[in-house]
Amino acid sequence: MDEKNSPIVCISGVDERKLGAALIAVQSAFSVAIAELSKLHKGNNPQWFEDLEEVVIANAKGTVTEGISLDVEVESLKFGIDVLRAILDVSRVELGFAAKE
Repeated sequence: MDEKNSPIVCISGVDERKLGAALIAVQSAFSVAIAELSKLHKGNNPQWFEDLEEVVIANAKGTVTEGISLDVEVESLKFGIDVLRAILDVSRVELGFAAKE
């Protein structure tokens, strides 16, 4: 992803409580979106899910932040990607797809 198309995250006035609430809201919304997508992709072929996972993780890894140190950025993005993977893993099981090893 080139710099022009990179997502840029810049949020001011954030504290741990707000981030926790935001994480819960985003997790819920992402889970609903996956469930709705599964209705469009009837059948047991998990390829659409694998494609979604690949795009979601790649985009998360391409996130650019501003106003924080590189160490904090790396740690925060790793945590965010771990959360995305956990949500995807739960969704995979809920949809009846084989667990990823």
